[in-house]
Amino acid sequence: LGAWEEPTEETRNVEAMSIASLMHFRRAMGHLRTDLPFSASFGPAGNREDCVASCQEVFRRLMIASDHDDVLNFEVLALLGAKADGSLDQEKLMELIKIFRPDRDGALSMIHFVRSVDKVYKEIRMLRASVHNSSKVDAQFEAIF
Repeated sequence: LGAWEEPTEETRNVEAMSIASLMHFRRAMGHLRTDLPFSASFGPAGNREDCVASCQEVFRRLMIASDHDDVLNFEVLALLGAKADGSLDQEKLMELIKIFRPDRDGALSMIHFVRSVDKVYKEIRMLRASVHNSSKVDAQFEAIF
């Protein structure tokens, strides 16, 4: 994995928000600010190192269902796109392919799996920092007027 610097956030006081708006915003941001942004089953991902470690552990657990020793068969991940009736949701399946990019044989190595999850992790972190910075700019703009 290449070098990557975590975005930083500064704390500040915000005033003049309705309670409903504040609660809605806090609930939405709660999904981004947790140390478990993917799920409790995935494991901690509060920073990049924890995310990589959790991702490697998930890969090892998924390998139990794989036929190969060193690569994960994409069919295991494709089960995430299964509907309640057992059929595959083609839209979810295409999203999984877009995220994980298995090779032509449907194989996915640990490094490719980790890189794919790392890319999503970075997008989450950048969104979180962007929302924070945007709200900071909004507060300054409101203070001017």
